[in-house]
Amino acid sequence: MKWVGYGLLILVLASPAARGDDPPKDKDKKEASAKEQYDALNKEFLAKRRDLVTEINKAKGEEQQKLIQKYQALGGDFADKFLKLAEDNPKDPVATDAIFWVAENAAGTPAYGKAAEKVTALIGEMPLKDLGARLKRARPTPAVLDAVLKRAEKDEKDPAVADVLAWVATSAYYMPAGKKAAEQLIATHPDHPAVERICLVAANMRGGDELLRQILAKDPKPKVKAAATLGLGKALAEKTDALGEKPAEADKAAAEAEKYLLAAAELYKGDEARKKDIDAELRVIRTMRVGKVAPEIKAPDLDGKEFKLSDYRGKVVMLDFWGNW
Repeated sequence: MKWVGYGLLILVLASPAARGDDPPKDKDKKEASAKEQYDALNKEFLAKRRDLVTEINKAKGEEQQKLIQKYQALGGDFADKFLKLAEDNPKDPVATDAIFWVAENAAGTPAYGKAAEKVTALIGEMPLKDLGARLKRARPTPAVLDAVLKRAEKDEKDPAVADVLAWVATSAYYMPAGKKAAEQLIATHPDHPAVERICLVAANMRGGDELLRQILAKDPKPKVKAAATLGLGKALAEKTDALGEKPAEADKAAAEAEKYLLAAAELYKGDEARKKDIDAELRVIRTMRVGKVAPEIKAPDLDGKEFKLSDYRGKVVMLDFWGNW
């Protein structure tokens, strides 16, 4: 019995708690790195967003609207955490990721204002090559766009500025900043790979037809020429819709649009996808634009009786196309 008791005493004395020379188990855990903290926060954010999407799809009416508002405000719930992570780790590369995260996901919050200032400073300081890589993961928010354009103006002679302008032009083509960047890129780097894509989205820019004419005037390479010709045809086709009350001007714009679309069809000969796209544009201009006779429609009415749109010629007709999903 004495031997057993002695053995137990040795075990007790040998335990970490009895010796007191080792830290408790919780303290032995290594503190997560800044990158690990960032990844954990982002993972939590994305998980909550996915859960909200699931709830939104199941809900209806007022409850669904509340969930949508909650979804839109979710970035604000995490903004302070990301900002604190950046402020606690100013020399860690992840600080930049955290600051951009707030600027891209938490508009309208107090944290956004602080992050926007920091983003402006970062964009103004980092090497242009690094900025170009950074922007590939960024969202085109007003704060980011303004800072990038200012930096592009400051370092306009740096070859790397082309990639920065290309990002603004292609990411924000529907905004004034996008058009401004596109004009600068075309004026200074007309052979940049992004110019072809700019041509194809220019129809959605305000004044996009003027920009495309500038590109064509430079006698660009075949791919850019084809894209600019197609883009100009689409831009002019869009213009006809705004000229519904000016039939003579609408007809002139439509004729010019058709000319460029037919030219684009030749330039894209062999590209079936583009051919279908162009054929659809031509069909709209020729038969469905404002001022044209509406195409015939035949269908059964609510009572099952067949009707034709032409039966109502000369009368005011409202067509209500609806569906139920």
